[in-house]
Amino acid sequence: MSTDDRAVTELVRAGLQLVLDHPARLLDGGLRIEDVIIEASSSSATFYRKFATKAGYLSKVLDGLIADNSPTPTGVKATVQSALDAADRDRIRAVRKLVIEHFDIAFSDRSTTRRLLAITLGSATRQSAHLVRANYDHTDRLILDVFDVLFARSGATLRKPLTTQSFCVVMTALVEGFAVRHRADPSAVSPQLVADAVLAVLHVAVDTSQRHAHIEDVLTGFAPEAPETTQPSKLPSEPRAALLDAAREQFTKRGYFMTGLDSIALEARVATSVATRIFPTKTQIIIDALKPSYTNLAQEIADDLLFDFNSVATIRRHFVRIARLVIDQRAFMDALMAAVAHDTYAEADGLISIKKELNFPGLLEPLLVRARDSGELVINQPTGDVAALLTNTLLLRCFTRRNCTPEENAEFVATLILDGLLPR
Repeated sequence: MSTDDRAVTELVRAGLQLVLDHPARLLDGGLRIEDVIIEASSSSATFYRKFATKAGYLSKVLDGLIADNSPTPTGVKATVQSALDAADRDRIRAVRKLVIEHFDIAFSDRSTTRRLLAITLGSATRQSAHLVRANYDHTDRLILDVFDVLFARSGATLRKPLTTQSFCVVMTALVEGFAVRHRADPSAVSPQLVADAVLAVLHVAVDTSQRHAHIEDVLTGFAPEAPETTQPSKLPSEPRAALLDAAREQFTKRGYFMTGLDSIALEARVATSVATRIFPTKTQIIIDALKPSYTNLAQEIADDLLFDFNSVATIRRHFVRIARLVIDQRAFMDALMAAVAHDTYAEADGLISIKKELNFPGLLEPLLVRARDSGELVINQPTGDVAALLTNTLLLRCFTRRNCTPEENAEFVATLILDGLLPR
């Protein structure tokens, strides 16, 4: 490092030292240049030769304040693995060991002051705000590294609706909240309390049973008791509609397989015995929810067939209608696909019911027959099979490309497959 570089580094270090050791001075005239010069054992001439303005110097100090001093991912993984080995793979003991051993450093007054000032002052410029967010990104990666080591080969997942991103936000907020309280009231925050809180969050957030559960599954004591009465006066005014709304909510929260009729009934505030009389199975709920939309699609195709429209253009419009339906009825269409996939393997009776009531490929077949007979499309395979191929490809595209618009998904499938059926 050159002499000039050492002078700059020392002046910035002096400014950080003053800010972190005496943060209250910021209220009394801010960071004084003369104090910085004395702290750095420098001179005014050197200072103004290195920094044209005070604002330029303060920008450097802010960058130094925000600079992330967190450990590397490799170092974190090694530390966590060492704690696990020392605890004979006992995760609870390992977490307690990690918290207790690193408590003094993580919750020191200087560390907390630095973090608070960096977050508070970091919004001053676009560059500093970017650095603060980059620090959080780095912290998130470290948290995930800790998670990966702790739960390696355990099949652990996060309970819905938590994601890896939201889980990291929760853990960061937990630690930062403790740090702020410890800064103001050290006796209130002990290593044991922090360890207990971290373990409590992990217990609720992490599912090692591979059931892909919802976070509410571990909070059953807070849930309202399901009504047992079947008296009309005690039921919702429209129990069928209430159950459909509840099913949409539960399918969105838990997915098709983790949703039971009992949880739907509880959400709807309807006795389970009443719910099963209205909807004996989850399949019946899906059919009842999607039947109006299916009927509308069938009517629109019937209307199209009344006129001598271009068949290919009509099929493309039908694709858009189905893609929009996937968006409009996301929860039930997701459940439909899961039910069909499961029933194909395990429960043929359920599959027959769905195919009969919600035969989406069957809606397309009359259009394909007309296109084939008119010579607009070259179809050498059974039209029913082609209709199933086109419809299923479109649905798969909609389910796997949720960030695309219905029009984009419909156009992709039409271009990829339908154009291949055009006569040469």
